[in-house]
Amino acid sequence: MANNVIISIRTSQTTDTPASLANGELAYSYSSDKLYIGKTANSSVAPVVTYIGGKVIVDKVANLEAYLFSGAGQITTANVLVTDTIKYQTGAYANNGVMYVKRSGSVDFATGSMGSLLQIAANGVPIFDELNGGIY
Repeated sequence: MANNVIISIRTSQTTDTPASLANGELAYSYSSDKLYIGKTANSSVAPVVTYIGGKVIVDKVANLEAYLFSGAGQITTANVLVTDTIKYQTGAYANNGVMYVKRSGSVDFATGSMGSLLQIAANGVPIFDELNGGIY
């Protein structure tokens, strides 16, 4: 095995982020549990130290499922801000539907066929139906 390649990773017990790294050089900080690499676009630009992984990421990924899912595909989290569109790609909610919040605080859906109108039923639930004048 005359062509063995040895990869050396710089390490530190006390420095959170290395001050500098050569292009492609790796460093691991035990004080921040992060892995870094020196990265540059070309040889005329000095490399920047870029965070690329480490134990911090491994721990976050390992705990992500437990944080998000309380069971049976339910997502449980607080203070979610949607700044764009929630879109369903498949299933009953892909075309004509509306998402609404019930009095209990849970989110539900109402769906209907194309051409029907969104109405609020007597029980307060949104439905898609033909315009029929309602019940008085």
